[in-house]
Amino acid sequence: MKELKYTLIADGSSDKTLLRIIKWSLDDLFPQLANEGTFADFRMVMNPPKRLIDKVSAARYFYPFDVVFIHRDAETTNLKIIEQRLNEIKREIGEDEFQKTVCVVPIKMMEAWLLIDIEAIKKAAGNRNYPGPINLPPINYLEKENQPKNILHDLLKEASGLKSRNLKKFNPDKAVHLVAENIEDFSPLRNLIAFQAFERDMIEVINNYLAT
Repeated sequence: MKELKYTLIADGSSDKTLLRIIKWSLDDLFPQLANEGTFADFRMVMNPPKRLIDKVSAARYFYPFDVVFIHRDAETTNLKIIEQRLNEIKREIGEDEFQKTVCVVPIKMMEAWLLIDIEAIKKAAGNRNYPGPINLPPINYLEKENQPKNILHDLLKEASGLKSRNLKKFNPDKAVHLVAENIEDFSPLRNLIAFQAFERDMIEVINNYLAT
């Protein structure tokens, strides 16, 4: 049986969190397909690649893959941006490379995909017994939120229960990664247009891979 090796090329190192979501989706949609994912971290590479096509080439050398996932934040709540981002990626890497590429374009940014699990936020904040309310945006409103990162950071700070000096020491960026690790079920994201586009793209690319 085949084992899928995949690599994530993301906007920034903090977006490595998306590996958790990709892994969940792959395991859920292709339960019989063994898979192993890697994050393409070019920070330690001499003369890190700048252009996307060069990043893909470098990833193939340093992080060999069968399928590459390319992340770009939408940076807007306009849903038309998804198709625009896909076309941008296709132009930058070419048709042949694009056939082995899954595009990941959250609306408006990656943090919106983590605003789905109250218990995961409490655990990530280091205070799973936090007694106060954690008010998440309604799932059908997530793609309309202009500042999902700020919302997630504020919820993590609130759930930590820390005050004054201790709160200033709290690192919400680090806690964001723990939110993803503590979410067991990402299926609520299937209500989102951007996540639906991501999974459709992934299904097509993985089925093509399995057919070869």
